[in-house]
Amino acid sequence: MYRLFILSVSSISFVCASEIIQLEKIEVQENAASLEERKESSIAKRIISGEELSQYGDLNALEILKRTPGVSIADGKGKKSAPGKGYTVVLIDGEEASGSKRVNPLEQISPDMIERIEVMTNGSAEYTSESMGGIVNVVLKKPKSEGQTIAKITVGTYGGDVPMESVFAQREGKSGKLAYLFNITAADNRQLDTSSTTSTSEVSRETAARYQTLNATTKLIYTPSSKDKYTYNGSIGFNKSKSEMNTNPDLLSTTDKSKGMMLWSGIKGEHHLSSTELLEWKLKFHQNDDNGEFISLQSSPIVTNQKDNGFMRIFGAEGIYSRAIGDHFIKTGLELKRQNQSDDVSVYGTSTPLSLNTTQMRQDKGSFYVQDEISFGDSTVLTPGVRYENVSRDFGATSTIDYFAPSVHLLHHLTPSDNIRASIAKTVKLPTLNQLSTLTDSSLERNDIVHPDLLGNANLTEEKALSYELRYEHFLENKGIVSVGGFYRNIDDKIENVIKLDSNTFRYTQTPENAGQGNLWGLELEIKRSLSEYVEGLGVFGNATLQDSSLKNTDTGMKRPIKQTSNFLSNIGVDHTLKAYKFTYGAAYRYVGGYDDPMEYQLSQSQKGYGSLDLYASKRLDKNFKFQLNLKNITSTMIETTSNIYDDTGTLTGTQLDKIDSKPQILLMVEGKW
Repeated sequence: MYRLFILSVSSISFVCASEIIQLEKIEVQENAASLEERKESSIAKRIISGEELSQYGDLNALEILKRTPGVSIADGKGKKSAPGKGYTVVLIDGEEASGSKRVNPLEQISPDMIERIEVMTNGSAEYTSESMGGIVNVVLKKPKSEGQTIAKITVGTYGGDVPMESVFAQREGKSGKLAYLFNITAADNRQLDTSSTTSTSEVSRETAARYQTLNATTKLIYTPSSKDKYTYNGSIGFNKSKSEMNTNPDLLSTTDKSKGMMLWSGIKGEHHLSSTELLEWKLKFHQNDDNGEFISLQSSPIVTNQKDNGFMRIFGAEGIYSRAIGDHFIKTGLELKRQNQSDDVSVYGTSTPLSLNTTQMRQDKGSFYVQDEISFGDSTVLTPGVRYENVSRDFGATSTIDYFAPSVHLLHHLTPSDNIRASIAKTVKLPTLNQLSTLTDSSLERNDIVHPDLLGNANLTEEKALSYELRYEHFLENKGIVSVGGFYRNIDDKIENVIKLDSNTFRYTQTPENAGQGNLWGLELEIKRSLSEYVEGLGVFGNATLQDSSLKNTDTGMKRPIKQTSNFLSNIGVDHTLKAYKFTYGAAYRYVGGYDDPMEYQLSQSQKGYGSLDLYASKRLDKNFKFQLNLKNITSTMIETTSNIYDDTGTLTGTQLDKIDSKPQILLMVEGKW
């Protein structure tokens, strides 16, 4: 029981000074420690270590998560989410990441800032009930005892002639009882892509985009005694983007530009009341601001201009009490959070305002949970829990809802190297305030099936699900694992984006709607294995998700798959290290299967599967300097989507074929540590 208690409290930062020192020693064998923690964790999770995060030249945390099957996250304004098992809650150091409609906060996080990423496949009581599809916790680096400075410069090209560059610098150390970490990231990345749409004729597009970010982070840990610890986390980020698209032969030109600011801050206290009791508290403040402008210019000339401004502010407080009693480790928590949000969208003609819309929204959320880890000898741990949440909203209309979300997780050690895991969890997916907003985000003259006007739906209700998972894990020697698992999810009031042609305006619109009752089931496979017995330093890894779905639409009575749900996702790769030369190289291939949605609301859509191949080579010059070369997307991925249009009788009247091409990236990185 004592061993399980130590593992549990370390996972929630329940450590005293001596335990912190022990964790620092473990970091020497980071991958082995990650696998050991995964093996003993009472909640099923996959841990991606810091070493794995930096291999493939990903520019931010958002790109990293796209490599993980089963993860589904928003991509920013006008972009589709990454494919997977549905929604996924993203946490940053345990705090829910709230972004704007234009920017995802994960785009502000450099891989160099991340210690590890934890992917939990099913919800548990100590996290939010809005954990449909699982939970991703991005754990940022903490200051180490010794002083260290890191500098990293990355330069490269997109498509061979468009420059990309980023700079990262970090200083960490310790002064007396205060440990500190400061880092700054600056990036200036450009893209030049082509796309085409074929309907009655072919229209080609060239899009030049530029994304600039500047982010500064501070983490301070003050430990006045072995029983008390205080942590401050602060981050401020600025972003600026501009995308210019020229279309031929209709001579339509569009410009989409934005700038924004994200502020994160929080203070946390930990107090060891006794050798078996811990009291934690948190205070947090988050703010997001963004301003955007979308300009459409035709040769007529007709100029249309849309401006959108968003502002969000979050205040929160949380208290957690944990106690070990015999074979039980009980954890309870209370959280209060308020979110204020304002949005306005203005559309102008050549000079005269056509529409001016502003909305003010507020959300108050209170949560309470109780969770218990019960040990049955050294081989079995049962983790039941229940979470209660109450949400009050004012978004023009008002609503108040509350719900209980019970969960139970089972871990059984068949042998020291084999685990059986099972879990059942009730989860919800609340509509975001943006989805409830009555504002229209227009696509202006660019309007078509894949570029519709975006509308909210004030009548949207929460999505509810009951999720079941069963998994077998076998841990190999030399930091390896083989895992196979199955999942099933029963979903009520599934939220889907519905695209329709407005018969009055003859414009395509996209609105979130509660489509009906659905089911999602599948199989997940994973392997990570050293092949050193055959070739010294050689290793392989792979993971795959096979899934299927069904949904019965409440309005139409039609039974069909859940929209835009791929039936196959996979990642495979190989790494080889030449220790004598301090040289490592490898390759990774990611494939996303297609989907084929049947006709509904006089539209149908299908997408072909696509893949992307990345290569890397890394050379450590000495103990201070490291050199790395990345070749990303060398297969020049193309995403091809076919949309069919039907009349009232179900007769096909038109087809739109959209192709989006991307280009390879070459990145050269030099890192120094002192």
